Amino acid sequence: MRRVVVTGMGIVSSIGNSKAEVLRSLWEGHSGLEFIPEMQELGLQCQVAGRVKGLEAAAEKLGKRSLQTMSSVAKYTAVATLEAIADAQLPREALHSGRTGVVVGTAFGGINEVPKTELMLLAHKSPTRLGATGAVKIMNSTVAVNLAVWLGIKGRCYAVSSACATGTDNIGHGFELIRHGLLDVCICGGAEENWIGAAAYLDNAFLGGTEFNARPGEVCRPYDRDRCGFVMSEGAGILILEAFEHAMARGAPVYAEVIGYGSANDGDNMFEPKGGGLERSLRQALQMADDHRPVSIDYINPHGAGTQVGDPVEVQVIRTVFGQSSPWVSSTKSLSGHSQGAAGAHEAIFTLLMLQHGFVVPTLNLEHVAPECDGIRHVWTLTEMPLRTVMSFNAGLGGANACLIFRKLS
Repeated sequence: MRRVVVTGMGIVSSIGNSKAEVLRSLWEGHSGLEFIPEMQELGLQCQVAGRVKGLEAAAEKLGKRSLQTMSSVAKYTAVATLEAIADAQLPREALHSGRTGVVVGTAFGGINEVPKTELMLLAHKSPTRLGATGAVKIMNSTVAVNLAVWLGIKGRCYAVSSACATGTDNIGHGFELIRHGLLDVCICGGAEENWIGAAAYLDNAFLGGTEFNARPGEVCRPYDRDRCGFVMSEGAGILILEAFEHAMARGAPVYAEVIGYGSANDGDNMFEPKGGGLERSLRQALQMADDHRPVSIDYINPHGAGTQVGDPVEVQVIRTVFGQSSPWVSSTKSLSGHSQGAAGAHEAIFTLLMLQHGFVVPTLNLEHVAPECDGIRHVWTLTEMPLRTVMSFNAGLGGANACLIFRKLS
C-alpha cells in the first residue's frame, strides 16, 4: 500500500473564496451566514443561508467556452481547483497523464438549471431555445466531467454522491485509488449550489434552523440546548492528493498525510441517524491509521450540523469510540453553514488549515451545552495548540457516514 499526501487545497465558500480568506474567517470567527429575503418571501421558516459571493472575476478566467457547460456548482469547483493546482505547484503535463484522475461529487448536481429549462420550455413552447449544453450542466457528475475536459485529464473521472457525506467520500475514494496504485495524483472533493427546493424540504422535515432569523450569525448552534436545525450553504472544496513518492520526487509542498478513511451506512432510517454506521466509519478509519502507526487523535471536526437528533448521536459515538479520552471537538458549520455535498471537503480544508497553523476554532454560538451533548471536550474559545493528528467526519440523509484522518508528516 502506498502512502498518500495532500499537496494542494482550493476553496470557494460562504466564509471565503481562497485559503487565505478562509483562514482569516476561521481565526476571527467570521460567520458566512446571512438573511435571505427570497426565503422569507417564499414563507420558509428558515430564512438564513450561506452564499458564495464575489466570484465573478475569478469565474471569468475560466473562459467563455468552458462556461457554456458549467452551472454554478461547476464554476465553484473550477475556481477552487485552479487554486488547488497552483497551491500544489502541479505542472500541466502531470494533469494530462492517465495516472491523474478526478473524483469530485455533489448531492444535487447543477439542479438550478432544471427550473430554468422548464420555464424556457413553457415560455417558448419549443426546445430550440434551450441549446444543447443543459444536460451536462444538470447531471450529477457535472463538476467532475467539466474539470476533466477543461484541464485535459485522461485518467479516472467520476462523482461519488452520498448526500452530506459526499465531500468526505470523494476524498476517501481518491485516497484509495492512489493507495492501491491506480493513480498517482487525484483532484478530489465536493461541491454544491444552494437550491431553494432543498430549503423547503428541510423546513417540512423540521431540519432547518428556524429561530434567530433576525440574527443570522446565531442560527447555527451545534450541541447547544437551543439548537434549532442546520443552515444551508454552498461552495466547493478541492484537495490535490498524491502518492508520497510522486510528491517527493517533484519536490511538492505537503500539508499532511491521509492515514485513515472509513465509510459505512446506518442501514436503518432515511432521516434519523442511529450512530451504527458513524461508529463503524470512525473505527474503520482508526484501524487503517493504526495499521500504519499507533495513532492518537488531537482534534475532531465533526458533522455538527445543529440538529436535534443528529448532534446527540455524534456525541454518543465519540464517547463510545474514545471513552474518557475524548479529543477536542468543535463544529465549523457554526461559521460556514452546511454546504451539503461540499461539507466534507470544506471541513477537511478547515481542519487541515488548523493543523497547519496550530489552532482550533470554537463551536460558534455554543453557550449552554445540551445535557444530551455533554461528555466530550467542546472547544469554547479559539485555542492555539500543537496539532499532529486530526479527524473530520460527516453524516448524511439516507444513513451515509464517512470519516477521514490526517497527520503531519514526521
